[in-house]
Amino acid sequence: MNKKPLVSIIVPVLNEEKILESTLKNIKKQTYKNYELIVVDNGSTDKSVEIAKKFADKLLFEEKKGSINAMVKGFENAEGDILVTCDADSLYPKNYLKKIVNTFCKNENIVAIYGPFKFIENGKISNFFVWLGYVISDFFSKIFTKTYIVGAANFAIRKDVYKKVGGYDTKSNLASQDFRLAKRLAKFGKVKFIPSLIVYTSNRRFKEQGTVFSLFHAFRLWADVAFNINKIKYDSYYTHKYYQKKGAAKEK
Repeated sequence: MNKKPLVSIIVPVLNEEKILESTLKNIKKQTYKNYELIVVDNGSTDKSVEIAKKFADKLLFEEKKGSINAMVKGFENAEGDILVTCDADSLYPKNYLKKIVNTFCKNENIVAIYGPFKFIENGKISNFFVWLGYVISDFFSKIFTKTYIVGAANFAIRKDVYKKVGGYDTKSNLASQDFRLAKRLAKFGKVKFIPSLIVYTSNRRFKEQGTVFSLFHAFRLWADVAFNINKIKYDSYYTHKYYQKKGAAKEK
């Protein structure tokens, strides 16, 4: 791989005007500068598009609802050698892209990189235990089920291998597509977990749904992939109620 590869950062967006500007401003502070910032709007009715225009190198539109569809649209239009997924409510350390690029360049066998999360709203002590829980869970998940606990907000992929495996499988309508993609990528090289590659994301979903329910839901999604149950559908999360709450009507 080129020592200074182009990185494509893909941000799917649906009515995120309250936090989107902070996320995009944060990305623009990266020390590694050879990147393109792609925002894919998924039907926003607020000022998200207006905000995105100020920062994005490419602004795309995906009518089919679901962040996975917006993500795929971004990947299809990305010119980079490395594809990086980014949530609209997440913050990235200034050396985030540099660390990813250095890791890929040092080992040609690496096909994907991912790391843990901490919460923007949490203090240092509580975030330490969030980080520790993630690291331990991922370790045992890989040992016993060969399942990588990949989060969409902290995932970097070599584009050539992404294309080789066929990308995200949107036709199956199965949930946890990041887990599934990581397993397919691993057939062509190493999917590397870096404990220090930390992304700060919002805990708003935990607050809305409650910690116990959120953890139980995350366990169900993991088990569905880890034990090849393959029963949980993508649409079970992105319901009409979800889109009503986001201020966007779900397709019939």
